[in-house]
Amino acid sequence: MVRIFFIFLFAITIEIASAHHSNDYHFDRNVDVTVRGTVKMFRFINPHSRLLVDVLGVNGEIVTWDCEMAAANGLQRRGWTEDVFTPGDEIVIHGFAARRNETECYFDVAQLSDGRNLSMSDSFNVDASEQLQSARTTLVNTDIPNFNHVWQRARGDAGRPPAGGPRLGGPNRNAWVLSEAGRLALDSYDSVFDDPALECSPVSIRRLWGNNDLTEIEQTADLVIIRHEWMDAVREVDLTLDQHPESLEPRELGYSIGWYEGPTLVIDTVGYEAGMLEQHPGLPHSEQLHTLERLTLTEDGDAFEITIMMEDALYFTDQLTASRSFVVANATPQDYNCTHPELGH
Repeated sequence: MVRIFFIFLFAITIEIASAHHSNDYHFDRNVDVTVRGTVKMFRFINPHSRLLVDVLGVNGEIVTWDCEMAAANGLQRRGWTEDVFTPGDEIVIHGFAARRNETECYFDVAQLSDGRNLSMSDSFNVDASEQLQSARTTLVNTDIPNFNHVWQRARGDAGRPPAGGPRLGGPNRNAWVLSEAGRLALDSYDSVFDDPALECSPVSIRRLWGNNDLTEIEQTADLVIIRHEWMDAVREVDLTLDQHPESLEPRELGYSIGWYEGPTLVIDTVGYEAGMLEQHPGLPHSEQLHTLERLTLTEDGDAFEITIMMEDALYFTDQLTASRSFVVANATPQDYNCTHPELGH
């Protein structure tokens, strides 16, 4: 089945086909979109850059299409700049349709006015002198593992989700753990419109360790400070306490205490606000969530594996675990400054 709409000078073609991208909860990968028009603006922002294209409508009016792209920070590390697209240039974008807005799309590949094709997987030449590298800090106490560095997800990490990510309407692989109260919370959650990331929330510790942005760890005698590039989230792990204080005021990422066990940093966190461990398809947790993270450094100090245990006496009937692998990154985290102009904030 193919649906085609012709608009005088420029055509917007929408056809049912097989798409091959993620973001299925916000974009329909089964509906391909072609947008022909002129570049209005390139918003080089996080969590998604956005390319605005003016299209001439049936009655001569200008219709602005808003095509979502990858985060500016990730694109910048591959040589992209805010000058990749020139306002006023003709462009043809191939992508797929949004679920919330009929004049929004997800960018796949573009044909530029000079005849070049450009996709988000493309990289540009980057001056080596501009590639800032983060130096490891030497610890005074050499009896503890040295995590003082910038880290990134390892390629081929077995903890990565299946190719393409979760599909709208597909199975919820973690729903089995939910209690009756947990299922009621899941039933009230709309994964398309209630996604916490749409409000620039870091969502959860599980989510923070699960993305491809950089993470910087700083160790002091009393604290471990974890700075996640994604959503500018910062966590502090108190190394001076052996148990959590009573009467904690709930907050999004909870309260963490920690200690060392040989090459492993252990982080114990309670005091969460109720929220979502996973946005898609949704995994709710209550204020009774308890997480235990174990970061184990390799012998050479250039990689670590993290395992995350999650339990919730109200919403879960059993424990959940997840694992991730990280390696040293020769890069410097950038401010994220999350903004969603397509949502008005």
